[in-house]
Amino acid sequence: MPEVSDRRGRELRVKIGGEAGFGIKAAGQTLARVFLEAGLDIADLTEYPSLIRGGHNDYFLRVSQNPIFSHVEDVDVLIALNRETVDLHLDELVEGGAVIFDPKEVSPAGWLPSGKIRPVPVPLEEFARQAGGAIMRNTVALGAVLALVHFPLEGLAESLRVQFAHKAPEVAESNIIAAALGYHYVSKNVPDFWLKPRGIKNAPKQLLIDGNEAIGLGALAAGVGFYAAYPMTPASSILHFMAKHERDHGVVIKHTEDELAAMNMAVGAAFTGTRAMCATSGGGFALMNEAFGMAGVSESAVVVGVITRPGPATGMPTWTEQSDLRYVIHAAQGEFPRVVLAPGDQAESFELTWKAFNLADQLQTPVVILGDSYLSDNRRSVPVFDLDAVTVDRGKLVTEGDVAQHPEALGENGEYLRYKVTDDGVSLRAVPGVKGALQLGNSYEHDEYGYGQPGESAETRIAQNEKRMHKLDLARTLVPGPNYFGVAPADADIAVLCWGSTVGPIREAAMWLAEEGVPVAIMQIVTMWPFPAMEVADFIGDAKRTMIVEGNFTGQLQGLVREQCLLDVDHSLHRYDGRQFTPERIVAGIKEVLADA
Repeated sequence: MPEVSDRRGRELRVKIGGEAGFGIKAAGQTLARVFLEAGLDIADLTEYPSLIRGGHNDYFLRVSQNPIFSHVEDVDVLIALNRETVDLHLDELVEGGAVIFDPKEVSPAGWLPSGKIRPVPVPLEEFARQAGGAIMRNTVALGAVLALVHFPLEGLAESLRVQFAHKAPEVAESNIIAAALGYHYVSKNVPDFWLKPRGIKNAPKQLLIDGNEAIGLGALAAGVGFYAAYPMTPASSILHFMAKHERDHGVVIKHTEDELAAMNMAVGAAFTGTRAMCATSGGGFALMNEAFGMAGVSESAVVVGVITRPGPATGMPTWTEQSDLRYVIHAAQGEFPRVVLAPGDQAESFELTWKAFNLADQLQTPVVILGDSYLSDNRRSVPVFDLDAVTVDRGKLVTEGDVAQHPEALGENGEYLRYKVTDDGVSLRAVPGVKGALQLGNSYEHDEYGYGQPGESAETRIAQNEKRMHKLDLARTLVPGPNYFGVAPADADIAVLCWGSTVGPIREAAMWLAEEGVPVAIMQIVTMWPFPAMEVADFIGDAKRTMIVEGNFTGQLQGLVREQCLLDVDHSLHRYDGRQFTPERIVAGIKEVLADA
């Protein structure tokens, strides 16, 4: 059993567990909104098996008066809606932590260590039935949690109205009654609890959002006109989000018959000048590969979301991993340029998505947003996105008029050259309907006109291949650079390289280590391709001791560092069990390295 940390009193960690169908996630997010409205920082984590029905689900909520960057391992309050939750999660409770349970459902016999855990028996089902139905047991428990930590009930009532806004008003009111019954019961019958989080007055407004919602908002802010996808966990919720908002934003949404169709449709939409996007997971991206290559050879401005989960094959659909990095960088046969962006949090998911559309247009090549289940499925509190910072750059695009007005895109006889060889590798793109812009787009190698057969000459192949690859030089001047946190590498006891969503637990771990007098430098690589070799080499060269933390077995980022920088790090820390790193695991790994130094 973990000891109470020195963060006691500054934050609250709640876990809700039960069988699928108990409303675990909905209850947790309802509770999260209560604390969000009070100005507190939020991070959550939902875990569930890849089953249509049944299986154990749990939801973890971390609330703090201070900035937080990830979930953690310790739990202050466990809501056990069944006995299995106790069996699976009891050892996560800190000493003095509380278990809220229904004695009718969960007998206290055999699992309550004397003096170490506070039992909070509440007749959850009885109160739920009084309010209108046993399904509201979870809501009764939410009221019990707020009473236990001395938090006002009023915010929960408002959050329940938001949660059930799509249903008849009496549904929310019944749940409010259920929450009040749990709240008043615990207030009267449970002795004082040591944890009393307090709201922050006049705190700036924040969003509570997951990574996929942030990607969807970024696409809408960028002016996406077409989105296609076949549902595949964990990318499916992007499709759901886009479909929900299509009419308000004038976006065409297609739920396609498979991933091949989604990618092909996105390429076709891009040909018309529309900002186009599709998204899937690793297995779906495997089906998209040939069409992804067609986007490369046809120089189509498409944005592709690849939201990864553990493979190979079906793998573990509802869990997380960082094992598709090399795959995405090298996907599809042949060689062609692509940009791969890996957001580390929800704010970056929004920002990198709208920037991805600009890069796709500027470079006329596919841009991949590489995420993972941990980021896509889970929510964080973030500042409201700054829409004034969003820019739209369509690059060398002509949407109307006569192509003759652009002599730089014409051949010797005045004909339009869609794939004219240029110094930066980017040709003028004229959409269908522009006068004089006769062109052919297909999957073949081509000459400057875009016609297939002449593309098979050696000279044409060399010219077009080099033209496309030159875009990587331009890309290096346009893509986002790495992010740096903590101290400078020269001043750090250890310098850590990472990418994607591991940056949150690493930043949290670094903050804890700094409190113990251990300075840490962090480099988060944002643009995975083209790889920022010079910046990485400088970071490694300035550091006394280096480590890479990543969620895969083979060390895919470490391999890129060796390949691109001709350097290596001193240590590595991997995780590949389908779970995200925790700050505790990273702190332990760093301390072990430093102890051996």
